[in-house]
Amino acid sequence: MDVAASARDTALRFRDQLTRAGCELRLEAGQPVAGWWDRTRVDQILNNLLSNAIKYGAGKPIDLIVEEGDDAARIVVRDQGIGIAPEQQARIFGRFERAVSERHYGGFGLGLWIVKQILDALGGTIRVESAPGRGSTFTVGLPRRAHEHGVERPEFQVQ
Repeated sequence: MDVAASARDTALRFRDQLTRAGCELRLEAGQPVAGWWDRTRVDQILNNLLSNAIKYGAGKPIDLIVEEGDDAARIVVRDQGIGIAPEQQARIFGRFERAVSERHYGGFGLGLWIVKQILDALGGTIRVESAPGRGSTFTVGLPRRAHEHGVERPEFQVQ
């Protein structure tokens, strides 16, 4: 599949939500970035990361970048919103974990946990760089072929 094409499709699906939130999406996904991935799971990664960027982005521009590496694709989602305190960054990938009050932002605290579970199954990685008031940058690494990382047929299960 082409992860750049999926990013473009995701941007189209989120067009109305971006407009309502007052967020401009700056998409850099022009060149095909092909690999052996599960389209549904890659879409979940993109949906969850973009949804969070809109929710916490404070109406400011969001960058969605897809780049090709030698052995992996890289997806970057960057917002200029509220940011995440350093002491909260490790725990936001846990189930039902949140860095902010659910009363103010809603949600169940599962989005980033699901992203992490998918990436673990695909042999991928995710990292966050953030500071309060300065926004957040989530960087995903998707190995080009999952079987190179010991996963012959990636499967995903929410328990």
